[in-house]
Amino acid sequence: MSNQSTASQVVVGKMSRSKEIAVIAFLIAIGAVLRMFSPAILGITPNFIIAMYCLAILLLRPAIGPALGIGIVAGAVSMIFSKSPIPYLNLATEPTGALVCALLAAYLPEFSLKNYSFKPCLATFVGTLISGGLYVVLNFHLALHLPVTAMKAAFIGVVIPVALINAVIAQALYVPVKKFLFR
Repeated sequence: MSNQSTASQVVVGKMSRSKEIAVIAFLIAIGAVLRMFSPAILGITPNFIIAMYCLAILLLRPAIGPALGIGIVAGAVSMIFSKSPIPYLNLATEPTGALVCALLAAYLPEFSLKNYSFKPCLATFVGTLISGGLYVVLNFHLALHLPVTAMKAAFIGVVIPVALINAVIAQALYVPVKKFLFR
């Protein structure tokens, strides 16, 4: 059997590694552009980068190592757009969010209604909550030194709304992007 036919058999029903990397890069880039140019909504700037890396993880279902890699890349890109006094915190928070999303994508039972899966919504919501919550805690303890009530207010007033927005984005894009990629 030739090398070409062997390679073709490997990617049947699955994307090639180079296409997977392109999808991840494209989605994170879209998230970065949207984050850069989107206006604040009621003082909150949605974090489209998280929504897009969660979408990539949900579509491609990488193992833990590659999921952490996606989170590290997303964290590096997020540093560019951070308004935090410590932008490199993204290098801890985004891999954590990506890891949580990957674990939920792999192990969360299918939650669906009439064959319509809500796993993208749930995994993105929880991944964003974990990433954002860790971001708030680290910022408040390492840089801002504000009272716990302010940290709670930031979590409730910023992280939860962003998690809801990201969950809606990932849920809305999951089926059409999946159909486009796996046709």
